[in-house]
Amino acid sequence: MITKADVIAKFKELHNKYYLQRGYMITTVPDKMSNEFYASERSSQFTWHERYNHYVSDRVLIRSCRGFVQLMGHKFKFRLDGPLVQEHRSEFETYFGFGGHCDGYTEKRIIACYPERIDDALDIDELLLNGSVSELVDADYAKQAAMIIVLGGYVKSWKAVDEFEQWFINALGVGECNTGTELLHHMFETMEPEPVPND
Repeated sequence: MITKADVIAKFKELHNKYYLQRGYMITTVPDKMSNEFYASERSSQFTWHERYNHYVSDRVLIRSCRGFVQLMGHKFKFRLDGPLVQEHRSEFETYFGFGGHCDGYTEKRIIACYPERIDDALDIDELLLNGSVSELVDADYAKQAAMIIVLGGYVKSWKAVDEFEQWFINALGVGECNTGTELLHHMFETMEPEPVPND
């Protein structure tokens, strides 16, 4: 059995071990999920912009939109990236998860991008405590904490998530965890577009 204080200590340990000042974590959204999103009425609420991303290409623009998702009562920002045109170069193919020579290319491919920087206004102790320090945690709380370490930009490697999941499995005796998939489902079920700033 573990308490919320134990989870916070492990969270901070992983943050110290797997956080870098630059870069961000990404997930390739399964094509079935992205196709369903594009076919839904909700997709029209999101405004896509053409932009340059040096991690993808120094030659072609991609498209991006921004939004937020709520978890444990806090709004976390994210970005979605998608291709505009094919580029037969490894950086582009790797980023979007296409094979060589853009094998499997689809304009509907979506990459979920998690924050590059941590929201300094968020008190992670307060968010994760949400009650008593000595309160025991369950599998649902563990799942949310593992999603927050990604969604909040607290780590920059999926190895951190694997380590967090294994720690929860050992400590709670829960079955297999799949934070990446759980997070995508949560995002695409609840995400909202970033508000348009008032001019």
